[in-house]
Amino acid sequence: MSTRSAQNKRTQEKLQGENRQGMARKSASSAKRAAAERGEDLSGLSKEEKKARKAELRRQEDRVYTASNALLNENEDYVRFRRIWWVLLGIGIAALVGTWVALAVFGKDGADTQLAQTVQMGLIIVAYAAIIIAFIFDFMKIRPIRNACRTAASGMSESKLNEVIARSVQDKKSKK
Repeated sequence: MSTRSAQNKRTQEKLQGENRQGMARKSASSAKRAAAERGEDLSGLSKEEKKARKAELRRQEDRVYTASNALLNENEDYVRFRRIWWVLLGIGIAALVGTWVALAVFGKDGADTQLAQTVQMGLIIVAYAAIIIAFIFDFMKIRPIRNACRTAASGMSESKLNEVIARSVQDKKSKK
């Protein structure tokens, strides 16, 4: 460890053994060592071994996401909320298309009329409101369910992951 200044009052007291408050700054190299201890050291491995290890981590992560999706599809609230979300997005997109249709029907000359402007402005407001509400709905209702299923899937053992994935595959086959 190093100190900022030997003339510092705290340093002088520490050297004389009086007051033991405070601490000296740690060096950057010790911070790097602490960071290295938290992760896995891959420096001694060959490129192929590093690639294999990363591929295994990706496979494990994919299995967790697959199990998470299976749990989501089994959750009735998630399926219902997801349908509502798609309906809200559909309303927003349909209102935007309706705006373009109104513009094409009324044309440039008709854009000066009060009816055309009211219809177009109303459709734009409906479109933006539906899309914004859909994203807020996703954030408030769907995302907590999605995060809970992902957390549950990440905490499962290998056998439980296999069971959930197999159940999902079986459900897909039975629906066909």
